[in-house]
Amino acid sequence: MRNKLQTTTDEIAFLMEAGIVYRDAHEFKEAETVFRGVRELLPSSEVPDVALGTLRFEQGDLPGAVKHYRQALDKNPQSAYAHSHLGEAHLFLRQSPEAREHLQRAIALDPRGDTGKFARGLVELLAIVERG
Repeated sequence: MRNKLQTTTDEIAFLMEAGIVYRDAHEFKEAETVFRGVRELLPSSEVPDVALGTLRFEQGDLPGAVKHYRQALDKNPQSAYAHSHLGEAHLFLRQSPEAREHLQRAIALDPRGDTGKFARGLVELLAIVERG
């Protein structure tokens, strides 16, 4: 009989930070390996899927980012984190109605937090883009 690997919250946070460092250093293969590993450890969490989406976004694969953000929302439709990043991807795809919908949803879900603040900044950017 196999024992399931038990990880602590601190260990998961460390792994996510390592994946982010790899992503930001453009070590995309390593970042993907880390984020996919965390997804295996936390199959019901949307966070690794959002991280995989940010990886695709960083690589310029906006449709791939949207796919991961939607997978995250399938796991947690109330995730301000996933809604804000999905809104950002739609903004860069020049899909204003979709961007606005997800950004407003993120703001409603996290009106005073960092994710809401991020989404409000993107709404301001969206207004600038729409004005042309």
